[in-house]
Amino acid sequence: MLAAAIERFSASARNVEPGPWLDPRSRIAYALMMLWGAASVAILTLTNFTAEDWPRWMMFLSLCWAALCGALARRYGLDRVAAFLEAVAIPPIIGALGCVLVISAASISGRFADDKLIVIDTALGFDWLALFHFYQAHPWLVPISDQAYTTFGPQLVLVPLLIFLARRELLWRYITAYILTLGATILVFPLAPAVGPYVYFHIPFGLLPGIGEGSDWQWHFGEWIAQLQSGEIRDITKVSAGLIQMPSFHAACGVLFIWATNRIRYVRWPALLLNLAMILSTFVRGAHYFSDVLAGCMLALLAIWVASKFVPTDMASYSATESTRSRGDP
Repeated sequence: MLAAAIERFSASARNVEPGPWLDPRSRIAYALMMLWGAASVAILTLTNFTAEDWPRWMMFLSLCWAALCGALARRYGLDRVAAFLEAVAIPPIIGALGCVLVISAASISGRFADDKLIVIDTALGFDWLALFHFYQAHPWLVPISDQAYTTFGPQLVLVPLLIFLARRELLWRYITAYILTLGATILVFPLAPAVGPYVYFHIPFGLLPGIGEGSDWQWHFGEWIAQLQSGEIRDITKVSAGLIQMPSFHAACGVLFIWATNRIRYVRWPALLLNLAMILSTFVRGAHYFSDVLAGCMLALLAIWVASKFVPTDMASYSATESTRSRGDP
């Protein structure tokens, strides 16, 4: 049966005039992905960083294979199949490459900037300790924050699929904005690394029940960064890429998710409420300063503006833009 299906597909492919491998609107995204891939290979080849978690390698290679199959599907006119495979594969590929770049950036980051971040928070009228004490007085907020915060991972997968199902013309604009946001986050992060408010304010693990249960990573940002800088940690799979404090990528993605689902009926309002809750959860559950969250939101808005300006939603607009550029018109 499988052989017959392959034969039918081959016969159909022979009767289709081959088209482009990639959607022209994906050029910026693929160019950045190739650049990140080359940088990641250089880091793992030219430094003593390693990545020894083979199951993750197999998952990454599987995603790359899915993206390649997407390009092949588009080549033979299966645009819908191609878009589905790209929506599934490209965001996690970018996330995996981003992890390599984040951890290598941490190894060359500067001094911890908690003092400066708190000064900014104070100037903006935000008191992290007051919010923490509010959580202590209302412990029912902790599980709500936890649930909102942990929707980040599922939404990274579900939002591109929702766009594919409901507003496929927006897919490459969203993916481009996602890549730009993560790239800007990686560039800013080593300029202002932080140990986080739990360590800075000497708040011991367990003082607020529910925070850090199962994994107390909120207390280890500074420790991991120092170990990466000293060379004590070389296997990048041993460290969470979530050690970024400034800017908050959770907050940035919250803005991206709200923007991406805004035009999807029945999803718009639930997504808005969910992601506002996720952004608010980053303060205590995610151990972020207000300046972290504000910077993340601003980077996401900038990335959305750039993607909206340079990635059209329909091929007619793209063709008109290309025609204007080829004539040299301003």
